[in-house]
Amino acid sequence: MKHLFILNAYAGKKSRVEELKEKIKSLNLDCIIEETKSHGDAKRIANEYVSKSDDFVRVYACGGDGTANEAMSGMVGYDNCALGVVPVGTGNDFVKSFDFATDDFRDLEKMVSGDTVTIDLLECSGHYALNTISVGYDCAVAKLAQKIKRFPLMTGPTAYKAALVYCLFSKRKHSLVPFADDEKVEIPQGYKTQMMCVAGNGKYYGGGFKATPYAQFNDGNIDFLSVPTISLIKFAQLVGIFVKGEHIGHKKAPFIVHKKCKKLQFKDDKSIDIGLDGEIFNIKDPVVTVKPSCFKIIVPKI
Repeated sequence: MKHLFILNAYAGKKSRVEELKEKIKSLNLDCIIEETKSHGDAKRIANEYVSKSDDFVRVYACGGDGTANEAMSGMVGYDNCALGVVPVGTGNDFVKSFDFATDDFRDLEKMVSGDTVTIDLLECSGHYALNTISVGYDCAVAKLAQKIKRFPLMTGPTAYKAALVYCLFSKRKHSLVPFADDEKVEIPQGYKTQMMCVAGNGKYYGGGFKATPYAQFNDGNIDFLSVPTISLIKFAQLVGIFVKGEHIGHKKAPFIVHKKCKKLQFKDDKSIDIGLDGEIFNIKDPVVTVKPSCFKIIVPKI
């Protein structure tokens, strides 16, 4: 068995690479440590080791959800590997859906001795998501945050908050039409456009919003949520219950549509920005499907 640690020096508010290296060395484990230097490195590194190894490879993605998604993308289709997510990024939403404390995933001793579980993945046009896929407002927020966090003094959380506010005024109306299992999802009466849609494999996204509270990693379903374009006042009233995952069926949010399905499609006259674990792609009429029980995840040993 091989242990491969992929460290993202740019994840989180400050680099934890040196701290992680010291912890890894203290494990007295025969392992490989690789650092990412640019976008796509985690995918490339994971794929290089997994595709060429005759042994089982345990890959530990030390970073945020983006690092985890990249590493997973380099491992999909191989049976000789499992991914451990060590959440030292900004949002760290993926691990929140498991019945473990987030700190347990940061405990390297617990991770290297941990068991593996098999989960579903979401797929769209050859791209995969561990956690969520989104279109509309929140996808626009993620896209803008990626751009402005490159500016001086713009850390990940600051960039995300700035993007949230800006997009509230400019990216709330979307003409896309969702179809769940080939059936059109109608906009509730009194509304004209969609604000956002989420396809959940896990429960959390956006830095702690419990958007799809009924999602399960291994139920073979997509947990689908859509919100029509609502007013700023209504949005402000909704945020609190959205964070807690109490919005589905709530009296303040009768306009929210929720259902489980196997396939989603989003149609529009133009190509659509779609976010897979925060990675943005522009696709014409994207189709999202669930790939049941196809990927191994390492969970901490308690």
